[in-house]
Amino acid sequence: MAEVKLETQSRSTFGKKNNSLRKSGIVPVNMYGLGESISLQVEEDLLYKTLKEVGFTTPLKISIEGKEETYTLVRNISRHPVTDKLLHVDFLRVDMEKAIEVQVPVTLINQDDAPGTRGGAGVVTQGTYEVTILAKPLEIPSALEADCSILIDLETYFLAKDLNIPEGAELTSDPESQIAWIQPPRVQVTEEEMAALSGDAEEGEDGEGDESSDGDATESSEEQGSEEQ
Repeated sequence: MAEVKLETQSRSTFGKKNNSLRKSGIVPVNMYGLGESISLQVEEDLLYKTLKEVGFTTPLKISIEGKEETYTLVRNISRHPVTDKLLHVDFLRVDMEKAIEVQVPVTLINQDDAPGTRGGAGVVTQGTYEVTILAKPLEIPSALEADCSILIDLETYFLAKDLNIPEGAELTSDPESQIAWIQPPRVQVTEEEMAALSGDAEEGEDGEGDESSDGDATESSEEQGSEEQ
């Protein structure tokens, strides 16, 4: 992948004043780590394009007004809860020669080849969508693949430790974390079965009501006989 660069400018607005930047198509960003924190701003369209290209795992160089270039990783993205527009982005400076912990997404492959799904026995279900690894910035994979062909039955799980971690990297998440497994199908009750169950329930209720009435009638008759005597 070609080296990614992001051109930024110094920012002098903070807090609520950043709303004026956003209205003009500028997004406030921050760069921190390995030194002082720096407030910056980026054109919204350029930032969208860059974030889509690098995600959270690809290092990129940040340039400040065309002068300074620093390797960073995207660390946090804040979006508007309704419009999903970018509100703020944090970039973490990184030393390209030192390992760093980063969360990497996990994708499933060969789901249709999982033996445990044959004959409608169940479907592949994913429980963990990302794991944390320790690796140098240029050795961080964009994603890790979980091969579902090992899921032979309902008792088999694909665990985090089964992932193919790149050489030089280390899994720091729980190795026993369950990535994927076979979920048995839900039991579906047909309309005919529901009608039959409903009919049985009604019959049971009617029977109980009759017994109660007979008992009350007998009891009442005995009381009357006692009074007459």
